Amino acid sequence: MSFLNFKSKTSGLFILFLFLLLAGCKQKVRMIKSPPHYSFKSVQTFKLDLKLKEISGLAWDTRRDEFLAHYDEAGKLYILDKTANGITAEYPFGAKGDYEDIAIYNGTPYILISNGTIIKINRDSTGKVISGEKAGQLNITGTNDFETLYADTARKALVMVCKNCAMDDKSKVSAFAFYPDSIGFVNEPVYQIDATKIKDMSAKLGHHKTSKFQPSAAGIHPLDKKLYIVSSAASQLVICDQNGNPEQVYELGEKLFPQPEGLTFKNDGTMYISNEGVAAKATILQFRYKAN
Repeated sequence: MSFLNFKSKTSGLFILFLFLLLAGCKQKVRMIKSPPHYSFKSVQTFKLDLKLKEISGLAWDTRRDEFLAHYDEAGKLYILDKTANGITAEYPFGAKGDYEDIAIYNGTPYILISNGTIIKINRDSTGKVISGEKAGQLNITGTNDFETLYADTARKALVMVCKNCAMDDKSKVSAFAFYPDSIGFVNEPVYQIDATKIKDMSAKLGHHKTSKFQPSAAGIHPLDKKLYIVSSAASQLVICDQNGNPEQVYELGEKLFPQPEGLTFKNDGTMYISNEGVAAKATILQFRYKAN
């Protein structure tokens, strides 16, 4: 009997040890922090038509109360209703190309091509697109790749941010200004982002992904006037001042943000981030602004 009791106790201790070992190996749940006035937990998701599976640019048109979007490889402008829940119209504006972002300046849409060319979209009084024309092209040396364009009303400019530019090393990301009403492009950077600082801030916060900071979308917040930049490659949202000086870094969890490529705001601060379709339909995520 004593042998049986010993065997029973030994088995019980082994099971307890195994349980504690497995519990210790269990992966900790990572908490992803949300930016000020937003909650990544409070999100409304809109699934898009397959026509926009590769959505790469998103802009809110305040004057017309609608969203503008475009497909990565097709020269078409898509109009979405004010809830971002459906396509209401689509207009061709150019041939096939690598179209990366869209911004609205003084009521006129502009679309960015990855090589640094900006296309101006001409519309009639009803909003129908009648043509697309080349507004300008950045003239800098080397191979350059752009995915980000946003309107900067304080500068009276459109600002284009490098994804990968020959003039940049791992420590910086350059931005260039295009002035639609006057001189067009300036071929010297309007500012440069300290990518090393972003990497250090991210590491201190224990972010899961530490890929190179490569901007894929940006916009100036209508209320706090900060510059919000999304990097799909690094799964990050970076908040800067309007001269590109990083102030805060937030991780974008890959489950909610599988491939964030577009960013825009409504006047009340509501933030919208679009994801290209990876294994499913593309989505637009809505985050309400909370004052307190």
